[in-house]
Amino acid sequence: MCGIAGVWSANESQRLTTIQGILKSQHHRGPDNCSFSEFNNIALGHNRLAIIDLSEGANQPMLSSCGRYGIVFNGEIYNFKELRASLDYQFSTSSDTEVLLAAFIKYGYDLLPKLNGMFAFAIYDLQQDSLFLARDRIGKKPLVYSEHKSGFYFASELAALYNTGVFSDEIDEIGVGYSFLRNFRHVPEPYTKYKEIRRLEPSHAMIVKNGKIQRKWCYWTPEFDVDSSIQVHDVRDVIDDAVSIRERADVEIATLLSGGVDSSIITGLMVEHGLNPRTFCLKADQEEFERAEFVASHFGVSLEVFEYDKDLQEELYTKLTRIYGEEVRLLPLTHAARLYREISKHGIKVVMTGLGADEIFYGYDGANRQMLFSDIVKFMEVLPNKLLSTFEKIFTRSPELKLLFELAQQKNNRRKGYLYKKEALDKGLIDFDYSTLLNFWADKINATSYIDSANWLGLITENAHSITISSDLPAMMYSIETRAPFLDYRVIELALRIDAHRKISKKSGRANNKLILKQAFEDLVPEHILYASKKGFGYGIKNEKFNG
Repeated sequence: MCGIAGVWSANESQRLTTIQGILKSQHHRGPDNCSFSEFNNIALGHNRLAIIDLSEGANQPMLSSCGRYGIVFNGEIYNFKELRASLDYQFSTSSDTEVLLAAFIKYGYDLLPKLNGMFAFAIYDLQQDSLFLARDRIGKKPLVYSEHKSGFYFASELAALYNTGVFSDEIDEIGVGYSFLRNFRHVPEPYTKYKEIRRLEPSHAMIVKNGKIQRKWCYWTPEFDVDSSIQVHDVRDVIDDAVSIRERADVEIATLLSGGVDSSIITGLMVEHGLNPRTFCLKADQEEFERAEFVASHFGVSLEVFEYDKDLQEELYTKLTRIYGEEVRLLPLTHAARLYREISKHGIKVVMTGLGADEIFYGYDGANRQMLFSDIVKFMEVLPNKLLSTFEKIFTRSPELKLLFELAQQKNNRRKGYLYKKEALDKGLIDFDYSTLLNFWADKINATSYIDSANWLGLITENAHSITISSDLPAMMYSIETRAPFLDYRVIELALRIDAHRKISKKSGRANNKLILKQAFEDLVPEHILYASKKGFGYGIKNEKFNG
């Protein structure tokens, strides 16, 4: 995991000054090496956090053996060993960067579906004088860019790009407007706070020629068709392999261990694979701490516990905001930053996390309510129109019931999630037209059930911070890479094809979220940990300055 940068400009002096400025601002992303190369009118730069192949030969920018292509790459290609075996290429390193470059030479733009990883990269073709940029399916790795009058620019961080002084400080009212809607808490892709700078959306790629964007496209859209043949062992197998390929590194890999379901599964699988990871925990409350202690003891791994320090809260939030370049109204980010700050003192570069399980297996409390609504809508959909109309008076007595009635009238309309989000966002802080963003993503969702459509649309719009910003910002601030097996695209694709009732059901007379996930690991994680009440990371911590 690293930082990348690029400047396409005919002005050589500006090109050099700008690329150096970006790399200096992003130094925390890759303190092991910093370098840049010039090709024609473009400069590519890289801050390296060495994880795979620690040799100098794996530094970037990297040039292909034929001399035609140059690459800068942030992230990891977890299936690089399998890809390498399929390529007829004379490799000079054991890095995943060179595998990615060789795969592009063989497959061109069609390489993207073959990649299993988290990534943001740029490949320059010296012969065609063109630049190819891409971002991973779920958006774990950031990429900001600007198609500016003076050239084309990109970087890993907004602040690093903006602080070059090239861009105006004109605020993008649309982007900032979204951040004031209910639950958004951030400026969503493709917007940033500044009009002249954009974010490349997750699962998107683009081609730039002569400093201008020639083409931009979405290369991945998940399927939601329910498959009743999926078994519990299928869930176990795909997660097991997702963890296994993320254990590939030439440095030590630790885990975050909160004592909850997700981090316990990750830690348990690593131990099952013969590893002995160091584990780390932020003590938010006594019950959570005791769970983490129990799990660590159960798996025979060490546990390092850090106490919450309220005096650091403001300092950490200020630093997070400065590096990110925008306000992010998400207090748990400061708790994560506190945790990674301490982990970095132990020489750890890579941490495995349970991020993503709640989002795709419906682990949050609100999913129970969505499930109830989804069932009501499904029942009403099968009623004849004449009978359905008799319910109209009953179902228009409150805004929520009226929404259910309207959803039922849509029958098999796959835009139910959009209708739900439209109603929810009407409760935002400002009067704002948010339809453009919702329409953009709603058209890519083919789910017929209300809960699946609404949950996925929420995940990639208003709640995107939970898997994009949360996974990158607080860790990279302290030069740490996070790996999230539950965000493996194979896990996501499998989870989206599982009927929601198998994720949210009842066990021992009480509602249980993430049920099929828990069932898949009943032989690995103790039952009282699997079926304990959920505690969100950091939400048990109170701070009057931030919560008041």
